[in-house]
Amino acid sequence: MRQTLALLLTVLLAAPLTLTAYKPTPAAMVASTSDSTAIPSPAPTRMFTMMPSRSYLPQYYSPLPSAQYVSRGATIAVRYGPVLTDQDVDQLSFVVQGSQSGLHDGQKVLADDRRTVIFRPNDPFVPGEDVNVDTSGLYLDSETGFDPLSYTFTVSVGQASGAPGSTAVPDSTPQSAFPNFLTVPQDIPSYTVGTVSTDESEGYIFIAPFYWTKSTTGSYLLILNNQGQLVYYKSVADALAGWDFKVQPNGLISYFDQKAATFYLMDSRYQVVDSYQAGNGYAADLHDFQLLPDGDALLMIYDTQTIDMSAIVDGGQENAAVTGLVIQRLDHSKNVIFEWRSWDHFSFDDSPEDLTAQSIDPVHGNSLALANDGNLLLSSRNLSEVTKINLQTGDVMWRLGGKANQFEINGRTFAYQHDARQLDNGDITVFDNQGTRENPAPSVGIEYRLDEETKTATVVQEFAPAQPVFATFMGNMQRLPNGNAFLGWGAPFTGDGYVYDAMTEVSPDGRVLFSLSFDQPYVSYRAFRFPWIGSPDTEPDLAWKGDAGGITLGYSWNGATEVSSYRVFGGTSPESLALVDTKAKTDFETQSHFPSSLNAEYYQVAAVDKNGNEMARSRVIKIEPIAGLG
Repeated sequence: MRQTLALLLTVLLAAPLTLTAYKPTPAAMVASTSDSTAIPSPAPTRMFTMMPSRSYLPQYYSPLPSAQYVSRGATIAVRYGPVLTDQDVDQLSFVVQGSQSGLHDGQKVLADDRRTVIFRPNDPFVPGEDVNVDTSGLYLDSETGFDPLSYTFTVSVGQASGAPGSTAVPDSTPQSAFPNFLTVPQDIPSYTVGTVSTDESEGYIFIAPFYWTKSTTGSYLLILNNQGQLVYYKSVADALAGWDFKVQPNGLISYFDQKAATFYLMDSRYQVVDSYQAGNGYAADLHDFQLLPDGDALLMIYDTQTIDMSAIVDGGQENAAVTGLVIQRLDHSKNVIFEWRSWDHFSFDDSPEDLTAQSIDPVHGNSLALANDGNLLLSSRNLSEVTKINLQTGDVMWRLGGKANQFEINGRTFAYQHDARQLDNGDITVFDNQGTRENPAPSVGIEYRLDEETKTATVVQEFAPAQPVFATFMGNMQRLPNGNAFLGWGAPFTGDGYVYDAMTEVSPDGRVLFSLSFDQPYVSYRAFRFPWIGSPDTEPDLAWKGDAGGITLGYSWNGATEVSSYRVFGGTSPESLALVDTKAKTDFETQSHFPSSLNAEYYQVAAVDKNGNEMARSRVIKIEPIAGLG
């Protein structure tokens, strides 16, 4: 028996090893990126200690060899590819040693995908030091093994922490959108509905106005109905501004809290049920947050570093503040299982920005989207480029637009764009800002048909109103199920010849079906339309005002979409309330007027659905005596 094992071991050791990057089967790739019902495969049990016949490189690891400007809070992530067991992780060893900080203790973590192993150091690295990473080999069975890794990266010297933004206060409180309502705050910015058509799409409008200086007044999350009437409001003044307010594929609402650098998720009751922050010592950026079908999340980071640009370009500043882009994929346990950095993949030569300036933002990523094949689409405004990134390996697959363009573009070429997405038919949509403040130009939504093999991109549709709008920055385009496009204009240009609209719904033949504008200078980063049913766990609001002719009751239920009417109860005591009015709901707030002759001091309202069922009641309020009443 001993001779047989020795002979087998000799054969295995003599066999040539094949060293390639591990590639999962197509089924495994789909399960790990796009299958909404995917559950990690049951962990197999195995005990294998002999050398396999084939040896692979991991699919992905981070940081990359020779990477610069790495965060002090970096973790080491290695995605091997196959589903791993706890025993597999036990056999792995990580030796992580900083040139100044020395040997690092830490924890090994098997991520939710059970394919990625993370080493989380107990202490941060030292700025400017070189860090050497050594991992042991991983041997799974007689056919599959992974060779050890050994490489070095360099930690950032001048990494700036994420900033929450300005707290500038506007010159005055905004004109109220609802001066006659009794149950809403009076600093919701005023807006005007310009067009309402019967051909507009179904669904509710999600928008988040704020004062352009990122003030603490008038910043709100708003849901509006097809007539532009208020459905839901949430003040985000304490957050400075709320960004990217939308419904995620799992039905939860998400928005970005600028002060906390956190994306919050709310359910249909408008209760916060989850939150996401950037990992590895970074602060999340406001521009995009995408929940993936498998429960993972994508977010981005603006990574500002102090760099000696005089060593890179003639006339460069010795201590320039240069902002790179970091993309992270977080699993539901908030492990960073994928990190992609522009420092590793983009060249300064790719950007048209002034590289001799003191502050340089060469990339300025502004949207992330899952492509139909499970990879990643990145829009970078300052590159005027859409980039496709392999979400398994981190490799750049292609680059569309800008100085590094790899495509033949037939038709309009975008510039300073936002919001690149892929439709079910494979086409790519882009919100084309096109101009600059110095050289304004009409912004449009564009749909491209791409041939990724021949590298051709052909314009198949453009969406824009007849009266031009120029989005100086920000903005988005959402293709709707009926073929229309919903355009959010971000920060619209205020110069002659351009319309100051916040959003427009446009049909494929160019008809404006809905439009809305805020009073200047209020803007919204994006605007969306989504199906929505809101069922708040609060009670309806009830308020009153009085004059010599009697009293007016105002009542509403913030966020409730299924209210059809209200019943009003009044009486001389809370125990003697009787029905005194019934009103159909025709706007966010409904009102009832009662003469002073009505002998009632206490009131309550009940919200009623379309079937006549009572949904919830307000608190009971007491009407205080007012001079001139009665």
